[in-house]
Amino acid sequence: MKRVMVLAMAAILCVAFAMVAYAVDAPSEPIKMEATKKPVMFNHATHADVKCGECHHPIDGKENYKKCATAGCHSAATADKKNAGSYYKIIHDKKVGKSGLATCISCHKDAAGKDKALKKDLTGCKKSKCHS
Repeated sequence: MKRVMVLAMAAILCVAFAMVAYAVDAPSEPIKMEATKKPVMFNHATHADVKCGECHHPIDGKENYKKCATAGCHSAATADKKNAGSYYKIIHDKKVGKSGLATCISCHKDAAGKDKALKKDLTGCKKSKCHS
């Protein structure tokens, strides 16, 4: 029985170490999301409680850490601004998309709740935490 317990613990530790070894490190410095008229400085550290897959959704069942506006992903063309799946919509839509993924604004809206000042800070355009 003791041997089984030791083997089980060893297996668990191996899996845990493998997960840590393959974890993706988020950038420590803010990244500039500049595919829209008013660029946003995105800080991964302030979003640490959000699972990576909430934004970096899988493509064809594989992990995806490409930029949102990468060719073939979410179009940043001004003419596409109102189309579902456009770069603008995946950030600014106030509702969770058909894919079930939250947008920046829908998540910020939920986080702000009924707090008017926080709502302005997290979902406003000018002088918000997004577009300063």
